Parts: sequence; C-alpha cells; structure tokens
Amino acid sequence: MMSKNEATMYICAVRYGLSRRTYITGIITDYLMTKEIPERDKKVMIRDIKECEDYGMDMDKESWMKLLNYLKKDL
Repeated sequence: MMSKNEATMYICAVRYGLSRRTYITGIITDYLMTKEIPERDKKVMIRDIKECEDYGMDMDKESWMKLLNYLKKDL
C-alpha cells in the first residue's frame, strides 16, 4: 500500500512536470504508469492534467495523454 507521503510526492511530480519541455515529462509519466495509485490521488492528477493549458511539446502532450488514460482506466 502506498503511503500518503508517497502519493503526495507523485502529485507534486505531475504538477512540476506539466508544461515543461524536458526529458522529465517522460520519466514522470512512465514511472507513474508502473504504480498502483489510490483513487483519490488519481482524481487529483486527472484534474491537474485536464486543466493544464500547455502540455509542452507534442511528445510531452502524448506522454500526458497516455498517463491520463492510464489513470482513468480503472475509475
């Protein structure tokens, strides 16, 4: 089971990575897609991704959309 601090760090990583044009986007999104994230935290990440106005470059947007689909699949 994931600790509350760990889940908070994942949310912070998403918020940090959104809008960045750097390799960190792929690292964050790929890593999170290997985790079992609690529903409450998935909903926060989904909201943050959906509300983002600039995903960065096209490849960054693709990464965020893949993560978004991953987060939404079991809700």
